This record gives sequence, C-alpha cells and structure tokens, in this order.
Amino acid sequence: MNPGDVMVAPYGPPPRVRRFFGWRSLMDVIVIMACVAALSAGALAIGTRLFEYETFIVRTGSMAPAMPAGSVAVAEPVAPITLKEGDIITYRRPVAPPVTITHRIVYLRINEDPKNPAPLIRTQGDANGVPDPWQIELYGVAWRVVFWVPWLGYVFDMAHEPAGQVGLVLVPGTLLTGYLVVGAWRIWRRARREQASAMSQASGAGTRWPGGPS
Repeated sequence: MNPGDVMVAPYGPPPRVRRFFGWRSLMDVIVIMACVAALSAGALAIGTRLFEYETFIVRTGSMAPAMPAGSVAVAEPVAPITLKEGDIITYRRPVAPPVTITHRIVYLRINEDPKNPAPLIRTQGDANGVPDPWQIELYGVAWRVVFWVPWLGYVFDMAHEPAGQVGLVLVPGTLLTGYLVVGAWRIWRRARREQASAMSQASGAGTRWPGGPS
C-alpha cells in the first residue's frame, strides 16, 4: 500500500449490542422451568413405585418460609423410636384422620414401658407461634421428611385432573418444540449474516478514495 492510500471500511450492518436479559432469556427460563416441573413430577410419581418413600402435598403455609404452601414433601419410613426433636414428620391429624399434617417435632418422650414403645410426640409448624394442641403416639412406621420441592404440589394437583394431565404433556412439549425451532432459526440467521458480512468485506477490500494517488 502506497503512502496516501486510504482504505474504505467495508459496508455492513452496525455491531449489535448484546442484551443480558430480554425476551429470549425469558423464554429460556420458561421452557426450562416447565420441563423441570414436568420431569420432577414424573420422577417423584414413578419413584414412589420403585423406592420406599412417599410424597405428601403441603396444603398450608404453617412450615413457611422454608416449606411454602404447595410444596411436595418426600418422606422415608422409619421406626418411631429413631425419631428425635427437630425432625419433620408427616402424620394423620388426630382430629381429622383423613388429613395429613407435616410439622416439626418440638417435644419427644420415649415410653419406658417395653410393651408400649411408642414415643409420645408433640409437633409445631415453623410459622406457628404455639405447638399443635395435641400429643400423638406413633406406632409401626413413621414418615420422616428427608427433602421437599417448593410449589411442585400444584403440578401434582394438576396431574389428578384429565385436563391437567394433557397440559403437563402438551405445554412442555409445545414450549420445547418452539424453543428448538427458534434456536434453529437463530443459527440460520446468524450464518446468513456472517456470509453477507464476509462477501461485503471481500468486495470492499482494496477500494481507494476517488482522486487519491495511484
């Protein structure tokens, strides 16, 4: 290149400013959450048939904020004498046996009578100011909560309804299909843009300003 020659920058689209959060990121989050919720619900539902644990839906906020209403508590079967204060258990409410309650043990006394080894237990919800107004004796098998998944109970409730069962399949499937289609379109558009930019650079290389020295 001789002194005085001026290269003309190839014409092309201006550089794009990358946004860290936008509708694309929001779509990613929605698709991931929908798929995770559906897969988690399916895994827990199938797991109860294969492993020795049970799932219970927490209907109230008495264990909030750690275990909000709508959580699914996963409990393992244990001998009642192995329980200790601080454990979270699920049991049938004495005043309404069909209803289960998931609360923390705040008082436990072992029965010293070998003929009646059931421990005497009192529970309380973490969000409640006072213990539950009853004491219970646990016989046979107790259900101790080992972990829980917040808000997954709403998905479980949907799974018990025909429309909900269809929605649990169609919604994640539709979102995932749309996500894949949009992703493929992004890749195609990016390839076309790069191809156009390369052709523009090739055609504009070596161009001099009019009237410049040769």
